[in-house]
Amino acid sequence: MASPSLSPHAPGASGRRVPPPCWTTDETLALARAYTARRLAVGREHLTSADWAAVAVAAPSKTARQCRHKVEKLRRRLRSSRRRPCPLLDAIDLLDGPSPPFFKSQSRSPSLSPSSPPPVSPPSLPSPPASPPRKRRREDAGDEDGVSDVVGALRAIGEGFLRAEERRMEAAREAQRIRMEMAIRHLDAQRRLMDALVGRIVDALEVCGVHPVADIEDYDHKAPDTEPLMQQQAMASEVQTTPMVVR
Repeated sequence: MASPSLSPHAPGASGRRVPPPCWTTDETLALARAYTARRLAVGREHLTSADWAAVAVAAPSKTARQCRHKVEKLRRRLRSSRRRPCPLLDAIDLLDGPSPPFFKSQSRSPSLSPSSPPPVSPPSLPSPPASPPRKRRREDAGDEDGVSDVVGALRAIGEGFLRAEERRMEAAREAQRIRMEMAIRHLDAQRRLMDALVGRIVDALEVCGVHPVADIEDYDHKAPDTEPLMQQQAMASEVQTTPMVVR
């Protein structure tokens, strides 16, 4: 009995996988153009299953999944070898790079221009990442901004301390002025009180018939002469001290 023949695309007894189908140059270029046009039409980087089904129309012999895997492989090759010219990668380079080489490749390939879609204006793409010197300059500028912020904060704190000290000194001067005014008022009140008390005493003495001011002045003018009295007292003391002689 003859064993059934194995198809070239079915897995053999050894379990080896069937190699993926080959892509021709025309199929790859048509896929790249269809993917570029679809991505520009939807305006986003990640396509849905329906979008990939629409892209797969450009390659009738391939499925949407195969088209997606092929585009991802082309994009990886584009990122790894961007400097080497490749007509199959120029269509995708429009979306992944800053310059649109897709239209340049069309001008270089006149045989493919009749079947190519009309040129579509590329959307605004994000700017490429900054080079290390620019990043270093931005870091230096950021450091300078940070230092200026710290200096400004310290200056503001110092000015706040100065204003607080000035307010404290002004309050101390105002308190000293208030204390001096209160002391002057207290002395003035005591003086008025003493004047009132002296006036009351003088009035009371005058009611009793005593004129203190006049009596004091008369006493000063009419003071008794004490000199004779002092002489008499001296003579009496001499008489007492003289011994008596008995005959």
